[in-house]
Amino acid sequence: MEPFHSVGLATHPCYTFYQRMTQCVKSEDLSSRMCYVEIEDWYECKSRKKHRAFQNFVQSEMNKMDILSLPTYDHNTDTFKDGPLPKGVDGYFSKPDEHKKYFTE
Repeated sequence: MEPFHSVGLATHPCYTFYQRMTQCVKSEDLSSRMCYVEIEDWYECKSRKKHRAFQNFVQSEMNKMDILSLPTYDHNTDTFKDGPLPKGVDGYFSKPDEHKKYFTE
């Protein structure tokens, strides 16, 4: 069994998903079918595979469209603010170094 305490002896973030999964497995006869959602939630909390896949998708779409930054939400003022932007004019209009190709014959 895994430890369900973080470094500071706080409860692990996935502990609630583990509790839901074990309660469902104990209460159901066909737990592999009836508790599929709870088991899937616990695996996702532990592995973060879907989260990483979504982040990779968003990053690849941003790279395709040359989006420089996404706005961030400011809870204090209830507005969106610009994200980190390039410094200077060259950051906006010049291509990144990996896109600069010089062909010679």
